[in-house]
Amino acid sequence: MEVQSEIKKDVKKFVGIEIPPDLTKSNFFFLYVNTVLMGLLMAVFAIIQPAFLSDIVKIKQDFAGSINGLLQNMSQIATFAFVAIIGVLSDKLGRKILAFWGFIVVAFFTFLMSQSNSIASFLIIPAEFSSRICALLSFFPGRAAEFTDFAPGLLCTYITRFVIGIGLVLAYPQFITMVADYTYERDRGKGMAMNGVSMGIAALLVFVILAPIQKKAGVLNLMYIISGVAIAGAICTEVFLRDRIKESKQKKTGFFNIIPIVRKSLPLKTSYLCALVTRADIMVLTAFLVTWAVKYGQQVKIASNDATMKSAIPMIIMGVFSLIAFPIIGIMIDKWGRIQIIILALFSSAFGMTLLALTPNPFSSQVYYAAIFISIGMAGSIAGANALAADNSPPGMVGSILGGLNTMQPVGVLFFLGLGGYLFDALGPGWAFGLKGAASLMLGLWVFVIRDNLK
Repeated sequence: MEVQSEIKKDVKKFVGIEIPPDLTKSNFFFLYVNTVLMGLLMAVFAIIQPAFLSDIVKIKQDFAGSINGLLQNMSQIATFAFVAIIGVLSDKLGRKILAFWGFIVVAFFTFLMSQSNSIASFLIIPAEFSSRICALLSFFPGRAAEFTDFAPGLLCTYITRFVIGIGLVLAYPQFITMVADYTYERDRGKGMAMNGVSMGIAALLVFVILAPIQKKAGVLNLMYIISGVAIAGAICTEVFLRDRIKESKQKKTGFFNIIPIVRKSLPLKTSYLCALVTRADIMVLTAFLVTWAVKYGQQVKIASNDATMKSAIPMIIMGVFSLIAFPIIGIMIDKWGRIQIIILALFSSAFGMTLLALTPNPFSSQVYYAAIFISIGMAGSIAGANALAADNSPPGMVGSILGGLNTMQPVGVLFFLGLGGYLFDALGPGWAFGLKGAASLMLGLWVFVIRDNLK
């Protein structure tokens, strides 16, 4: 009895998560600190881009939805192209080195993006040539002449934003995979929930701290700060994190080895479809709500930075409620089940997006209620799908399976931001949110019907 008592006393925990003997509380703490920093980098461009496009690149607001949607999709294109390969590399090279270089790339190219107009002038990019490319990419090939005045700077913005996306996809999947590496299965739901809490804190900081900085100091100064945040992330990764990759007898962990595994596993299919549909929620909400606010603000004589600040209020609400929701959902995932949480999340997301689609303007109080339901959906879908995929991954293939899972995000975001951006400009902002709500509802109904086969 005394021996058992001593063993229990020696078990270390971090916010209720058992710490393996070869790790420390410092490793766990900085894993989530780095997740916060990465969350900042992923979320902040939603507030930077509309103001940057309006005030620096000086785009025509008739194309605001399509241009901002495509600019956000530059990151998703990079993710789609590289995330699965990066998942495989993380199993072979380690998580830490990829995360480090991801932060470095984001720092350097965020600074270059801030200088897009100057770079375009230095390179003497032809306005006619760039206007044709930008108009085609923005789904308005017949209106290239209207892009001429701002196309060179916009083209440089697209390119630098794409490379920033490569940096983000190098880093952010590593922190999800490291949660799986650091935790035992019995605590994995709580571990994934803490990852979500960290992302929620990041979103809250973006709209509580960084948005006011942009309003007071301007969008360019905020971009310089973001470069500094990325450098801080690289330092924290190098100094405070360590790899803990479980050994496996399996030799093949290539991307194409993932496909037959996912095809044979209904739980993995479900987690992948959940990521495909729900990971776009935060992108759709932030990209189109802020763009809508800036566009509507011009109609009612509100400056772009002020409009961005007003649109930040729903994001703050979403951040607060996600912070509340993630710990509760983490406990429910481990006790109630992954599938039940995923179903709840999908229906909550669908209701929130539908409510947003029916909102008369971006400053309506109705937006706040929609943000609450979307935050609950976001928390449940992220933690639930990650835990379900990690639980059903073969030994030694957690990084590869989660890399494939993360590939679903850009596919979904490309679709919902691409088509949503077109609907935003052609039919109105509500259609972009309605499209997303309908997809979540359909997937939620499907998972509900097959739930007994997922046990």
